[in-house]
Amino acid sequence: MKAPSYLGILICSGLTSVATVSTSTADEITGDVQSTVEFDAGISVAEQYTDNVFLTSNDRRSDFITTVSPWANVSIEVGDFKLQADASVEIGRFMDNPRENYEDYELGTDARYRLNQELFVFGGVDYSWGHEDRSSPDDVNGLTPTKLREGSGYLGFGGLINEKSFRFGVNLRNLDFDDTTASGGANINNDDRDRLMTEIGGRFGVAKTEHGEVFVQGIYNQRKYDTAVDDFGYQRSSEGIQAEVGYKGRMGNLTGEVVAGVLSQNYDDVRFDTVTIPTFGADLIWRTGPATQVTFAVERTIEETTTFGAPAYVSTSSGARIRHRIAQNMSLVGYFYLTENDYQDIDRSDTVTETGVSLRYHINPRLYLNADYDFQQRLSDVAGAEFDEHRIYLGFGTELQPSYKEGAGKLASFDSTEFYIGGQVGDSVLQTKLDGPRGGGGNLTAEFGDRGLIAGAFAGYRATINKLVLGVEADIEFGDAEWSHVANRNFSVKRSDSFGLSGIAGFRTVGGNLIYGRFGVSTAEFESHYQQGGNQVAINDREIGFNVGIGAEFPLGRGFSGRMEYQIRAFDDYQIGAPLGGGNDDNFANIEAVARFGLLYKFGEEDIVDVEPVNYSGFYAGAQFGHGTLQSDNSGPRPAALPAPAFTLNTTRSGQGFTPGVLAGYGYQVGSYYFGGEAEFELSSVGWDIERSPVGRIYSVEKIGAIGASLRVGYVVNDSVLIYGRAGFVRSKFNTNYQFAGNTVDQNDYLTGLRYGGGVEFSISQNLNLRLDYTYTDYDSHQVNYGSGVDQFDTSESLFRVGLNYKL
Repeated sequence: MKAPSYLGILICSGLTSVATVSTSTADEITGDVQSTVEFDAGISVAEQYTDNVFLTSNDRRSDFITTVSPWANVSIEVGDFKLQADASVEIGRFMDNPRENYEDYELGTDARYRLNQELFVFGGVDYSWGHEDRSSPDDVNGLTPTKLREGSGYLGFGGLINEKSFRFGVNLRNLDFDDTTASGGANINNDDRDRLMTEIGGRFGVAKTEHGEVFVQGIYNQRKYDTAVDDFGYQRSSEGIQAEVGYKGRMGNLTGEVVAGVLSQNYDDVRFDTVTIPTFGADLIWRTGPATQVTFAVERTIEETTTFGAPAYVSTSSGARIRHRIAQNMSLVGYFYLTENDYQDIDRSDTVTETGVSLRYHINPRLYLNADYDFQQRLSDVAGAEFDEHRIYLGFGTELQPSYKEGAGKLASFDSTEFYIGGQVGDSVLQTKLDGPRGGGGNLTAEFGDRGLIAGAFAGYRATINKLVLGVEADIEFGDAEWSHVANRNFSVKRSDSFGLSGIAGFRTVGGNLIYGRFGVSTAEFESHYQQGGNQVAINDREIGFNVGIGAEFPLGRGFSGRMEYQIRAFDDYQIGAPLGGGNDDNFANIEAVARFGLLYKFGEEDIVDVEPVNYSGFYAGAQFGHGTLQSDNSGPRPAALPAPAFTLNTTRSGQGFTPGVLAGYGYQVGSYYFGGEAEFELSSVGWDIERSPVGRIYSVEKIGAIGASLRVGYVVNDSVLIYGRAGFVRSKFNTNYQFAGNTVDQNDYLTGLRYGGGVEFSISQNLNLRLDYTYTDYDSHQVNYGSGVDQFDTSESLFRVGLNYKL
């Protein structure tokens, strides 16, 4: 473990010294031809910690990873000819799981030659020796990661015709997966995944505008598998088309392009349906100021899969990345991406979330330190396919070319520091993922959970650098969230007190409001009980986990500030059974979603901030995005299955998901008091599932979408921040899928719910407001008749949302 780091230190030291004497850029002029050669190289060394090496829902394994990543690139320009070549290596070494060790290599080059003022040719090749990440939906769960060799090349030409751009090209991509070994020692064949993908396409401008161009583009693709029939008996080769219209240009500080069109893929296997979908995309850059850049990306594609019964999955992804240069030697990057993978011809849909923050500090122009935090989560309507992972990086690196000129700008320094304390109350939803043996060789995968109240205190210290706020915060919390399962075996989990230590990074907006993210470590005490037959077991133990969250803080005056935030916490899993250790234990993995409302006091001299009053009267419209949990009290008869007698099930099931939506409303402000009404529409993937395999019950409940209306009543503090309560009704569509004893029920129900809660809203720019909103919805109950019995579900929802409202 120490050897790679020591080697990295030696190489870094060597590169740093070389950089001071050997970095060169040569410009030579021979006749009328100017040539330029630029070379850069560097290396980074990082120590990482992951709390879920194999990205599993249960039986999680944590580990430390040392990575060493050297790289180099060279750029050559001779007249109208340009050539760029890159090479990189990443070597990873795991402390406790050496089978996960990897060495990834990548080489690439691309070239461009301008034939004249209106025509150029381009091309490039890339080759990599890598491994398939455990997060891949097609990961085969081998003892070692699947090794992958990928080669690609492209060639084309483009230019201008009547001042309109055009481009035509061919792209080839070949994937070669190595076989790997299963846990039992058997060989896992991956030859049926090897394939060559060919694309031929063109793009043509059709109309010029003042700041851009309207274009059309089309692509024909062929995906040819080396093996005509895969291990499941499917013919996966296919061909398809893509046709789109788009616009590329600039609007104010926003540049980039948007497209819309259609995608279609036709498969050789007649059992696979042709996949035809509308497509849309965006690649936008918003320069909010000289030091801040926000990149937005939206993409919809048809992706390959070797999942049994599915020809492909439709991947719809969107997200944003913000980069802020705090000072010439310090920068911060934050990102959030959400991807929906909808598998075709089978009942499976995954939602993948990726978010994180990275802080880079340059000791000098060529040597830097990195501190990164990443979180990823996959939610699925297939039992056992979910996971979440927290990963922390600490590292350093060096590069030949300096990243900034010394003395040319301001270096990072603290503008102010402050210590604060506070108290908070809130709502907690405790969810437990269960995985354990059942019957003769069977297995149960299920999700349970319920909600409860929390209260606690916190204290922290933070510093401000320009508008960036960095800090550390400790908290203590008491709660009573608890769920139980009463059936032929009884078990339950209750969460009591917890302690946390988190890092906080955020930005001050107008009026001194703070928008922040947090990430850190939590430890909570869980009381778990398990009873089966005449055996009973009780475990009272403290589990360690990670938390990630988002929040907002707003000044109230006289040193006081209010805050509202939302966290997701994932804790270490553990075994429990009755008798414990008898070989038939269940694995419990606890996850918690927490909404907190707090009041804090800052010590020291209060900052004087000019606050421009905000009037919340008038019409507004906006969009919002949320994370929610669904809880269903599930009851129903369970007939005798000898030698077990009949019994009645009573339990609470719970799951997570995401909810995007739109809203519109009208508000009226009288003095500091606010009254308003609001309508909303939302889509949803919030739900839970249970699967007992290979025989048994498989059923799930998922919220599909909702429409609603509510009244909002609030009070404006500090002339600029609206704190409000809300109450209203929603009409939601739920899908219940129930399979048992050869019968399958796929049932849709429209349920009415009473939704109430509250939130905070404040201005971030002229006519644009940011809001944080938390609600609880109590729905009507519904039933499912699956032939040999009836199950009842009494469902409620806890939902946190972040919204942007534009005042009309």
